[in-house]
Amino acid sequence: MTVLRNTAGDPAKQQLAIEALAKESDAPVEHVRELYEIEHARLNQQARVKTFVSVIATRLVRNVLHAERNPS
Repeated sequence: MTVLRNTAGDPAKQQLAIEALAKESDAPVEHVRELYEIEHARLNQQARVKTFVSVIATRLVRNVLHAERNPS
């Protein structure tokens, strides 16, 4: 298991979210990790309340992965 480079929050939970997103979208884990880290860092920087940053980052990455699979 690869450890996240971004240590904000709980890295083990973030890793599980990344692996689940990769499996769900049939995308490479490294690609999902990159998307997740970008979204998480952006949200974490802007958020006043950090409680749901990981949840929102997961949702945004899921949307990006879906758009990549099904371009309009």
